[in-house]
Amino acid sequence: MPSLKQIWHNDPLICQEDFHIIEPNSSFSHLFSQKMDFIFANQSLYYLTKNDFNTTLKELYDLCNDGAIIFATMMASECYDMYQKSKPLSNGLTHIQGTPTGRMSENSYIRFTDDIEQLKDDFKLFEPLYWGDYTPINLYNFEGSSRHFIFIGKK
Repeated sequence: MPSLKQIWHNDPLICQEDFHIIEPNSSFSHLFSQKMDFIFANQSLYYLTKNDFNTTLKELYDLCNDGAIIFATMMASECYDMYQKSKPLSNGLTHIQGTPTGRMSENSYIRFTDDIEQLKDDFKLFEPLYWGDYTPINLYNFEGSSRHFIFIGKK
């Protein structure tokens, strides 16, 4: 199966200069020659340690035009119950070892958000326009809460 990079390299309609692979835990500010007006970070930032999260938010802020909008979601602590996990680590992440049902069996690391106050603090660089939460429809509720917090802000 071809990688995403191979797919866009083979597509004549895609300008290769507009796509970048960002290596984990590395700076990405040098990849963009223009400022941004919108950042969409849906269910992605909670995989970063607290320090990497802060660094990433600062880079995103610096890459934004004045008035740019950021939409971001963070996984709520209630979701903690749907995972087989270890105790939180010193870097702010929790080692996830799958789900009780076996639907997800891989290891990963998640930084859970406890409440709106933590969300506000995490995104304090941006002027808040909206904060709230959502829970995707879960017809069977076999793994517990899937609640996420939403932050919409402006530079």
